[in-house]
Amino acid sequence: MNIKKFYVQSEQAVHNQVYIAMIVYCLNVLAQLNTKSKRSYLQISRYLKVALWKPEQIWVRKIQGNTVP
Repeated sequence: MNIKKFYVQSEQAVHNQVYIAMIVYCLNVLAQLNTKSKRSYLQISRYLKVALWKPEQIWVRKIQGNTVP
């Protein structure tokens, strides 16, 4: 998990930001496990950020290490 700064000061908002960061981390780990990728968490996170609005097949191939046509 990587939280660089908290965007608000209320206790509930800080809790929400931490929970969201944990959810994102878990989703990235699940993507890594489901695709049987040997890429690092950081690489998978970067690929998902770049290809967020592209078709699923593109980012799955990228995470797996296959070439993307």
